[in-house]
Amino acid sequence: MGWSQRVWSKPPADLADELQRRGSEADYFAFYETSPAAPAEPLNGLRWIAAGGCRAVHRIDRATPAAWADLAAAWRDRPTWWFGVLGYDLKNAFEPSIPARGDAWCGQPDLALWEPEWVVECRQDGTVVEYGSAQAWLQNEGQRPGRDPQPAALGASPTSWVLDWSAADYVEKAERLRVHLNRGDMYEVNLCVNAVARGARDLGSLFHGLQQRAEAGMAGMLRWGDYAVASASPERYLQVSVDGRIRSQPIKGTAPRRSDPVADAAEGSALQRAEKEQAENVMIVDLVRHDFSRVAAQQTVKVPRLLELNSFKTVHHLVSTVEAQLRPGLDWLDAVAASFPMGSMTGAPKLRAMELIDAHESRPRGWYSGAMGYVRPDGSADFNVLIRTLFGHVPSASWQVWAGSALTLAADPQSEWDECLLKASTPQNVWNECVD
Repeated sequence: MGWSQRVWSKPPADLADELQRRGSEADYFAFYETSPAAPAEPLNGLRWIAAGGCRAVHRIDRATPAAWADLAAAWRDRPTWWFGVLGYDLKNAFEPSIPARGDAWCGQPDLALWEPEWVVECRQDGTVVEYGSAQAWLQNEGQRPGRDPQPAALGASPTSWVLDWSAADYVEKAERLRVHLNRGDMYEVNLCVNAVARGARDLGSLFHGLQQRAEAGMAGMLRWGDYAVASASPERYLQVSVDGRIRSQPIKGTAPRRSDPVADAAEGSALQRAEKEQAENVMIVDLVRHDFSRVAAQQTVKVPRLLELNSFKTVHHLVSTVEAQLRPGLDWLDAVAASFPMGSMTGAPKLRAMELIDAHESRPRGWYSGAMGYVRPDGSADFNVLIRTLFGHVPSASWQVWAGSALTLAADPQSEWDECLLKASTPQNVWNECVD
């Protein structure tokens, strides 16, 4: 079935809010947006994009090269819209030498995509374009009764956030990894910590609360069957243009914002001058350049922007931009296979870092530090990095948040632990406040 396209001549002023409200109760729904208050970024071509309904589901429970080959063949045989999540352990499709870990949290599959029945996008000039029939979906959703709570959720006792590790646990793991850094097994590794809580929450309210706090540029909310995602990610994993231009924007380097303008400017300036933070960023830029070179035309891998200071509402970040041109005959699937998972969430060299992450973190990452986004029928695509994100399992009313920090020889483990807590605090606080 093809995709009709029409400009929505008089969209409701509250269309985005209405889509989020209705979509938070749907079985399959996505809403991705760039906050107007996020740092200006020329790669952000849309204000927002939404999708709903379900024509077909594409799921890989445990990633293997064969499963990825089948998925790639399915899209290439019939290019269409796909929305959803590439989970972190999709890495095993591209690096099968890494042993598979146990089940992810609440059974999250390694890949969760679907073909929607409709898509609506709002371009930067405010033009709203509809593919399929979103207006009919809105009318039908408005006539549906509210969803009853799942039986398991009704019986679940609410809990507060419980971290897998204490500060001492994190420092002990970091010191073990420092041995590998000293031996030269790797130069950088991203060590992450997990926290879980239980309690019924409205997905739309969580996403709205996150965006109010973070004003992120690669944010989004998602329902995929029993799973929910509310993300205030500032980071782009991969963008693919219709002409085969690929771009990634790794983030390495974080500092808190301050209420006093002078102190805040000093934090940003100190971050830009920090040799440790610069070194971490450049290491990952080199890793992304290497990944892109596997599928890029000769002499097209470039770094047009290096170590830019981006100041978001809650943190300062150092952001770099890497780009390349795909070789003729290659597409977004080849770009993912060459570059996933993103280097900013693994380390360098990537393979050894991923092996040590699996050996030292408390549980499989699941969807955390994977990617959420979409693909168009023309092969263009845009995916974020799933950080600063709340993950939900609707039937059990369970929620999860992760945070991580990069370890190098110059890193102080206690400071890296403090950075993890800073990154996790916004989604946790929003969840605490959004009681149904």
